Amino acid sequence: MDAPRANPPEGLFLDLPVDRALVKAAEQRRVVLIDFYTTWCGPCKLLDSTTWRDEKVIALLKQESIPLKINAEKEAALSRKYAINAYPTILLLRPDGSVLDRMVGYQKPELFLGSFQSALKGLTALDRARKAVADAGQDDLKGQVNARQNLARVLMQQGRDEDALKEFLWLYDDGMKRNPSSRGVRNSFLLSDWARLGRDYPPALEALRQHRNAAQRQFLVSPEDASLALDLTSLNHALKEDQATLGIFDQLPPDSPGRKMLGPSVWDLLMAQKRYADALQVRSPGDLLGEIARQESMLPKDPTVRKIFQARWLELAASGLEALVAVGRPEEAKPLMKKALTIDPSAGTRRLLEAHLQRSGHPVPLDSLE
Repeated sequence: MDAPRANPPEGLFLDLPVDRALVKAAEQRRVVLIDFYTTWCGPCKLLDSTTWRDEKVIALLKQESIPLKINAEKEAALSRKYAINAYPTILLLRPDGSVLDRMVGYQKPELFLGSFQSALKGLTALDRARKAVADAGQDDLKGQVNARQNLARVLMQQGRDEDALKEFLWLYDDGMKRNPSSRGVRNSFLLSDWARLGRDYPPALEALRQHRNAAQRQFLVSPEDASLALDLTSLNHALKEDQATLGIFDQLPPDSPGRKMLGPSVWDLLMAQKRYADALQVRSPGDLLGEIARQESMLPKDPTVRKIFQARWLELAASGLEALVAVGRPEEAKPLMKKALTIDPSAGTRRLLEAHLQRSGHPVPLDSLE
């Protein structure tokens, strides 16, 4: 079920077809602003509850634009016409229907105001992104990385695929590799954006595969290298080829350190195939408890954020319980069960644990492990 919307103020967005809005914009010497949204889009809801309720934003929209709000899924033809493929997308149209500028993703009120006013002066999102790169300076690696990551996204949004790929390659092969604070982003958000570019631009997908193949060759030579393992598993995940990681795992000798390195990435696949002994080889009960403890210590105290992660912790503990019981080591499962019930002592957690015990093929009463 969709989360309830915090609708923007009544009367801010006009109920007009786009062609009528363009005529009105020409008459009043304004631009047409279209907020393309979907009902399931979280950032779209955030726009409604914050930016579109900001007094300065409301005043500017009423003065300079003919604002429309369009459900991108209901208006599929219009979305295709303007190449809307991410939500929210805020489009600014000239009265002749040509695109003046586009802003993709959630925009805080201050950011939106600056971007909108710049666009009215002829400075587009691409112009702003390139200026940010120039302003960062060559000696500011962190600033360069942040600015060029944004530039890559804007280039992708503008359909400048070749230029976007060049930025992704610099970020992955150079900038983010040299900037320690970017290494987590390098193997997550950056690869996700790169893979999304590859869906519409085959050279980007080919470049991603070449990087995966190179990482695989290097890892097989140095399977004890944790950074190579992370690169390989992250690239396979971006390519939606996690099964290939399991294939590499199976190529390695049972005593290879590489198996341990790939463990977290192949755990779910091993569990799905009920390869319990292999799963426990790469993730011992102590490893599982340690992972949960580390994540708990790193997360903020905010209960909403922690609840999102708790479901994964519970599943991890329950999977470990399943594997240990399946291989005849129920005594070692007790700390995992205790941890799960400490995280969430509800009846739902007990049902989850019992389901995993049943799946093990050698169920024991849950009470016997307490």
